[in-house]
Amino acid sequence: MKKRINLTLLIVILLSINSFAQNIHFIKSYGNSGYDYGRDIKQDLDTGYIATGSSSSFSSGTADAFLLKVDSLGNFKWSYNYGGQGTDWGESVVITNDSSYAIGGYTNSVGAGGFDFYLVRADKDGTPLWEKTYGGSDWDRAHSIIQLADSGFVLVGDTYSYGNGNADIYIVRTDKDGDTLWTTTYGGTENDFGNAVILDGDSLVIAGGTESFGNGMSDGIILKYHIDGTFGWSKVVGENKEDYFTSIAISDAQKYLLGGSKDYGHYMDCDCGQNFWLYETDELGNLIIDGGWQGENIGTEIVYDVVFQTNIAYIFGGITSSWGTASSQSGDEDLYLGKKLSANGNQFYSPFTEVFGHNESDELLAIDLTYDNGIIGIGNLNYKSTGGASLIIVKVKENNTPGNIVVQNDLELENITLSYQELITNPTLKIYPTLFTNSITLEELPGKNTIKIYSNTGKLVFTSVNEKLNSLDLSYFSNGLYIINIQTEKHSFSHKIIKN
Repeated sequence: MKKRINLTLLIVILLSINSFAQNIHFIKSYGNSGYDYGRDIKQDLDTGYIATGSSSSFSSGTADAFLLKVDSLGNFKWSYNYGGQGTDWGESVVITNDSSYAIGGYTNSVGAGGFDFYLVRADKDGTPLWEKTYGGSDWDRAHSIIQLADSGFVLVGDTYSYGNGNADIYIVRTDKDGDTLWTTTYGGTENDFGNAVILDGDSLVIAGGTESFGNGMSDGIILKYHIDGTFGWSKVVGENKEDYFTSIAISDAQKYLLGGSKDYGHYMDCDCGQNFWLYETDELGNLIIDGGWQGENIGTEIVYDVVFQTNIAYIFGGITSSWGTASSQSGDEDLYLGKKLSANGNQFYSPFTEVFGHNESDELLAIDLTYDNGIIGIGNLNYKSTGGASLIIVKVKENNTPGNIVVQNDLELENITLSYQELITNPTLKIYPTLFTNSITLEELPGKNTIKIYSNTGKLVFTSVNEKLNSLDLSYFSNGLYIINIQTEKHSFSHKIIKN
């Protein structure tokens, strides 16, 4: 019989244990009535965390991209949705040079057709500043974004619109306003994917997978470009099965660490299963370590993200069906965190090893090193008490050892909503004054509309449907910041207003 954990109680206990060491250690899940997925997380400048993903709980279409802000203890602070009537995903988030945010992902709400690369700039409170799309008439999806020293951006993913056939690796560089400086593709006649990008001086280093080149069904690929788009070198590694890279990190010693998954080949008379794969090179692509690690049982082990903790130690996060509540027989996976020392060659050293999850498929998709030298991670729980799925954030302290967090079965959901505000705007609509005392005026508002006003915590405080209102009496509002959202048949418009 599996024990249901009271997650709120578990968080209190863990924080109490670690309070003397000033190391924060928690697990929290976030979601509402729909499908809410986490894709990336970063330690923010205020010691809190900023995350992105996609949510259908408050979407005007199928799903919206979002930013989620939590404090250092994982407590919900705010969230903001971006997108339109289609499907919008936030795949990667960066804290920008001016201490605000940018999301890279993909959308079919706007753009040239199919899916397009999607870049959203937001201020430090999540309020959208602008959005841009890049791509052609077919599917184009960005999976990773970085910002350069000139405040421009580089997005990397895959494209079916351009290149040599099927999917090709697609790289887009923009200026600080999101305007395209250059684009390029890399690939052959089969499917080729760009999954992650890092900046190394004046070079871009890209990790992904290729079916066009190499030794088997797919292989890991590393590409290096100058930031002006000039090609540097490529390296393809793998064997004769399914091998690919999902992530890349760089150390202070200019070493590249790539994470991914590598096929077992024939294992115990079974042609099945995937390994954790960690691959380390120097800045010229010369091999330092090629480390594969299979689980305790035949199953699926995938590294989805890697970070250097020191020049010889790194943390990797992903999924496993060999430990925890999951199994290859059930087709389920659990979240996994592990530690590796470069000095140990291909041998794994795992004092950091942790497994999290419940009795269905769960995944850990991104990790980041925190200010206290711990790890923050984000992933997803296939938890159905309030919706189809919920995202999970895990914080593990630096000196964690196995057993500080045991395998979690049937994690109980904290029902923390992702508040709803839209990005796609109607440029003709005017709202004034934005700093008001008693009322606001709406100009050029069509007759068929829905007006909603949210507090700065995401609480819905005003709704009006299908009324042609020119003035709203908001004298009864408390002083503070609000978001007004107006949806028409063709547009959705959001704006900050402040009651003074």
